[in-house]
Amino acid sequence: MKKLFISLSLLSCFTAVKAQTLTFDVAAKYAYSATGMFNKNISDLGASQDYDVAFSSNYGLAGTVNFGKIGLGLEYLMGNFKAGYQGDQVLIGGAYTSNVDLKISQIPIYLRLGGSKGSFGEFGVVMNNVKSATYSNSNYLVDPPTTIDVTNQYQNFMGYMIGVGGRFGILELPVMVSVSARFMYSTADAKGVDALGADLDLYNPYSKTNAASVGLHVGVVYSID
Repeated sequence: MKKLFISLSLLSCFTAVKAQTLTFDVAAKYAYSATGMFNKNISDLGASQDYDVAFSSNYGLAGTVNFGKIGLGLEYLMGNFKAGYQGDQVLIGGAYTSNVDLKISQIPIYLRLGGSKGSFGEFGVVMNNVKSATYSNSNYLVDPPTTIDVTNQYQNFMGYMIGVGGRFGILELPVMVSVSARFMYSTADAKGVDALGADLDLYNPYSKTNAASVGLHVGVVYSID
């Protein structure tokens, strides 16, 4: 599926370039997203293990090759991807909260549909490369929270992305501001740990972990004609 998407994207761009002027954009970007990692093994456990809100941030650079109203974009973003959990477990002292913090680099590859200014839509894939991962748990018996390294329990994963946004000029400056909302969902398995830090590989039957995010992306764009 990934190879097919990339092939179709390149074909679309190659066809469009015959009739359109080629331009380039470069941008500095920042993203702030609500993120989570969902697994059926956790979902089936009810109040003992449940999900909680988590927020992540990423920053980096973006480049776009534009063929009229069609652009092929590539980004490199660094930051984290967090998952939050909560529950009530007698064995660890009752109510608790926990979270996983993945240090990642993201490489979104996407088509952008829209003019150099105004509204646009975008869709593509996001490669999530996991550099490290930590798990922490906090309850009334444990202060500060205990933190353990769970890097080996996670793996790189790819997600599908769709977004909408707009580009706006700033007075007479030669740059624009780009603001977009993006949703990403991974059908690939990120693996990992449950809300109590246990390796999900220990569950039988095993269920894969799906990562999801919805967030605001802001960038400062410079166009090269």
